[in-house]
Amino acid sequence: MLDANAYRASESNAKRVIADWRFSNVHDPYIFQNQGFPVRADSFLDLAQILDTMQEGRFDFYMKEIGGFTDEDTDVFVDACVDYINFYCSFFQRERVVVPLSTMIAHFVIYKKLLGFNPKFSRLLEIGPGCGYLSFFLRHHQPLTDYTQIESTESFYLLQSHINSHVFGPRFAEHAARQSPDSQSIYVPSLKWHNSVHYEEQKFVDVKMQPVCHHYPWWRVGEVAGKKYDLVTSNANLNEFSREALFQYLSLIRDVLADDGAIIAQCLGGGSPTYDTIFANMKSAGFVPVGLVRLDNIPNRFFAVANAVFIGEKHPLYEQYAAAKPSFPMLDRNLDFLNKIYFMNEEQPERKSVLSMAEILHSILDEIESPGQERLTETGSMMEKLLSSAQIREANRLRHATGGITLPPNGGKPRRRGFLEFERTQLTSEISELKNQLNAVLSSNSWRVTAPVRFAMRMARRLRP
Repeated sequence: MLDANAYRASESNAKRVIADWRFSNVHDPYIFQNQGFPVRADSFLDLAQILDTMQEGRFDFYMKEIGGFTDEDTDVFVDACVDYINFYCSFFQRERVVVPLSTMIAHFVIYKKLLGFNPKFSRLLEIGPGCGYLSFFLRHHQPLTDYTQIESTESFYLLQSHINSHVFGPRFAEHAARQSPDSQSIYVPSLKWHNSVHYEEQKFVDVKMQPVCHHYPWWRVGEVAGKKYDLVTSNANLNEFSREALFQYLSLIRDVLADDGAIIAQCLGGGSPTYDTIFANMKSAGFVPVGLVRLDNIPNRFFAVANAVFIGEKHPLYEQYAAAKPSFPMLDRNLDFLNKIYFMNEEQPERKSVLSMAEILHSILDEIESPGQERLTETGSMMEKLLSSAQIREANRLRHATGGITLPPNGGKPRRRGFLEFERTQLTSEISELKNQLNAVLSSNSWRVTAPVRFAMRMARRLRP
């Protein structure tokens, strides 16, 4: 597993072999540095402060943009959140779990936009993955054969690496890891002069790795140049790169993007260059927009952030859009992929519900609690009861972590649009929780076994003078 020391050692070695110090500084995250963002992480504990960042307060906006969740959307999103919680508990070993709903839904919407362009994409390049939560949604994307990430900020890089290790396991290739010597280059003497108690010739097996996720630091971008990708996504950063880094990435994309592929950007960044500057830079590298939307500049539509779809010179639509002056909005509804990317709200609206953060948390708690409850009903063994209790304790910790929000039960995962007033919700939830706890006790073996003793004690109290 990659840590800060291994990352920095590999980065230092790379800088020593780069001929130009200016080239080494091209990828410095200067906007992050100027804003005080923790670009370095001395300990894995430092990563806890960047788990829910860059998307603060946007949950409801993204929910509104896509017109709500279908039941299937809710299941996918909740499963990804539970997957994240498992990662958090195993990695940070903390009882209070930070649940980054705003950041998670931003990545979920990115995933749905990628599906809108090409639902069967198999090769994806992401430049600047941020928190790296797209991995949670790509875990079960069956066609995926190559998901490549490039990152230049150390803290984000380490977080992404740990998440990818959790999500993809042996199918994850960490290219910033410090290379160890080849075992065959180590000489083992044939003369048995050494103490056999202390030394033993090591045994090795060769395992052919077949990674589906590749993670590259800035100093190994050249290794990506020989690949091909169906899609490239670069979110919230197109005006945050240094000019030199931007053109290095655009040159890379020219080399690796499929002729009929596209660059999908959700948020163009928070840097100082204007949108016109972004469009001019993209055009000079051979890319033009075919779709531009932001906020509420389309009647009866709302977007959480500015969005763009760019295509390259070999795309069939390039000549049609090369002479057009980019401006918001740019949207041809005759292009089916633009409808699927930017009008998700029109897909099955009768099956969608605009859910709140509290409702999503309730579904997450249902998912966490239900496995333990089912095992308790099925077996009734003491070990299963302990497992169930542990699940409930984790759920209660999660409730506490939400700052005291109490969530109303509704017999399963929420599919409705609103809650009653907060006070009534609190009381309803507390009563239901007490009832559930009481039912669990009443249905337990220990309660049934001790029933005669309780009856005798009640009779004794009644007969007491």
